[in-house]
Amino acid sequence: MVSIVIPAHEEEKYIGVSIKKILSQKGVIFIDKYTDPANLNINQVICEITVVVSKGEDKTEEVVGRYSKVRLIAGNFSGVSEARNIGARSSRGDVFLFLDADTLLNDGFIKKLDSFKNTVNLIGTSKLLPDIGTFKAKAFMYFNNIIHIVSKTSMALIFCHKDVYYKVGGFDERMPAGEDLKFIGIALKKHAKFKYIGNISAVTSMRRFETHGYLKIAIEWILGYFFKPPGHYDVVR
Repeated sequence: MVSIVIPAHEEEKYIGVSIKKILSQKGVIFIDKYTDPANLNINQVICEITVVVSKGEDKTEEVVGRYSKVRLIAGNFSGVSEARNIGARSSRGDVFLFLDADTLLNDGFIKKLDSFKNTVNLIGTSKLLPDIGTFKAKAFMYFNNIIHIVSKTSMALIFCHKDVYYKVGGFDERMPAGEDLKFIGIALKKHAKFKYIGNISAVTSMRRFETHGYLKIAIEWILGYFFKPPGHYDVVR
């Protein structure tokens, strides 16, 4: 079974679209928190969705509440790491997918992850496409995907077997940025194998790059990878 965990803070514009895209996946049975997966056919592709909403000023919580198949957890959480950890601890799947609220899974993604349910040392990410068609966005994401393969890093989504998550001990809740890099790094040190999925993709928002600049963010990533992650995260709504 696949468990999708989506942290969301003031994501009213994106979260509904993201959930609809997930629920449109063909050949997948989506279960709510009341359904015991042990009672279902083990040969079926089963998925649960948990959205952890850090309360804000918009209607993110209300939008998520419209979907009966989605487990909603809402509270005044400290940040994205705490939200992910809360979602993971309530998840029952074999494979965890930590997905950004503004990222859309293309069809076949969940089926692919389900095929990894017996690979207990798995961690990885996938090919990403930009949500806008400019040459700059396409070129940036093309090279970004290559960098993820070489450096074993991620953006917008991370998947791992549940055993890897618990061996790592979850995401570092003290870090405002770079927590994903640390999570993967510890997993690899504990002998997890990095997997890049190139034949199935997801579409992610380029809003942050368009607002703050592609070069600026690229430099921040390089410095964070080789030296120290930034002490803050520039949020764009």
